[in-house]
Amino acid sequence: MNHDKWEDGKIEDLLGKVPKIHDQRSKEDVLKRLKEDGLFDDEPLNTNTLKTKQPKRLNWVPIVVSIAAIFILAVLIPSFMNRDSSSDTANESMETSTTESSDMQEMKISESTAEESEMRTFNTMETDLRTAVYPEEVEGNTLFKLGLASDAADSVPITVLIPNDIIQQDFGSVAPSGVELYNHYAPLFNESAIGFADYHPYMGTISELDDRVIHTLPDDQQYDLASGALTTYFASLVDTFSDSYEEVALLNEEGAAFTFSEVGEASTPIQLNSDLTQYNYFRHTQADGSTYLAPNFRESYSTVEEAISAMKEETNDIYQSVIIPEVDYEVNVENQIVTVKFKENVDLDSFDQVQAMQMIEGILLTAANFDMQVQFENVLQADWQGFDFTTILPKPVGPNGISYWTVFNN
Repeated sequence: MNHDKWEDGKIEDLLGKVPKIHDQRSKEDVLKRLKEDGLFDDEPLNTNTLKTKQPKRLNWVPIVVSIAAIFILAVLIPSFMNRDSSSDTANESMETSTTESSDMQEMKISESTAEESEMRTFNTMETDLRTAVYPEEVEGNTLFKLGLASDAADSVPITVLIPNDIIQQDFGSVAPSGVELYNHYAPLFNESAIGFADYHPYMGTISELDDRVIHTLPDDQQYDLASGALTTYFASLVDTFSDSYEEVALLNEEGAAFTFSEVGEASTPIQLNSDLTQYNYFRHTQADGSTYLAPNFRESYSTVEEAISAMKEETNDIYQSVIIPEVDYEVNVENQIVTVKFKENVDLDSFDQVQAMQMIEGILLTAANFDMQVQFENVLQADWQGFDFTTILPKPVGPNGISYWTVFNN
C-alpha cells in the first residue's frame, strides 16, 4: 500500500505542473455553442453539469494486480508446458525403456537359447571322440590327404574332407586326380593352424604318369640336408599319395633319377603300397600339446597279427602306445577280418575316454593298413561312441581328420 500511495502522490504532483488553460468566452457564448451542436436536444440543460468536476484519483491497485497476474501467468505457463513436455518425455522414455528392456530380454533369451544350442552341439561333438575318417563321412566330399612334417623329424598323416561343391567350383565337372588335388590345395593348406611348420608344397614340380607320381626336384632342394630331413620327405610322400598311386619317381630337372648327397646314388622309385608301408599306429604329441595317431617311425610288419600285437610295447620316447596298460588281447585273422579278443571283459567307460578311443582307432587304422576290418570281442558296451561292437567295425579311410574350414580359411 505504501508503494501505491507514493505512486498516487507523484502522479498528482506531475498533474499539478501541467499548464492551466483559460477560456476567455462568456458562459452565454459557451452555452449557445453547445446548443447549436445539439448537445441538449434529448434532455434539459442542467447547469450543474457545467461545474468543474473534482478530478478522481487514479486507482493503480487493480492495474498492479493485473500486471502481477500476467507476470505470474507468464512464468507459470512455460513451467506447466515444460512439466507437460517433461512428462511426455518421461512417458516416451519409459515407453522406450520398456521397449528396450523387452528387446534386451528377447535378446538375452535368444542369446541364452543360442548358447544352449551351441552347448548341446559342443557336448554332442565332445561325446564323439573319433578322430579318424570313416566311409559314411565321405559322401558329398572328396578325400584330401597330406603328410605333415612333425616335431619328431617324421610325417603325420592328415585327412581333410573337401566339400564337393568346392571341388566343382575349383575343377568344374571333371573329378580331379590326386596330383591335381595336391597342386591346387597344398599351397593353400594352413599348416600352422594345427601346430605344424610350413612344409608344403614340395619344392620343384609334382606331375603324374599313369599310376606314378613324378617329383621333379631342383638342384637346390633341401630334403637331404640331414638324414632326418630325408626320412620326413619320404614318409610325407607315402602319407600324401598312397591312396591314388603306386609309386613316386624322383627326377632331376634333366629327367634323370635324382641323386641325394645324403644317399650318394641315384634314387629308385618309392613304393607307396607294399610290405614296407604296412605300419601300426601309436600316439604322437606335438610341441603344442596336440595329439595324433601316426606310424612309429615307419616301422613296418609283414602280417597284421604282428603289427597289432606290437602295439602293446613302446620302443622310444616319441611315440606312445595307445593300448591301455591293464588291457590285454589276442589277435586272429580269418577271411580278411581281424578279431581282437580281449582276455577279460573291457568296460570302455571305466577308462579315460580319449585314451580308450585312441586304443580302438589305433587298432582299426593298423588293420586298415593291411586292407582289413576288425571285430572286437569281450567289450562290455554293445554301442559306444558311434561304434557297434556286436558286429564288424567299418574300416577307416584316413587318420586324423581335420575340418576343411580349419586349414583352408585362415
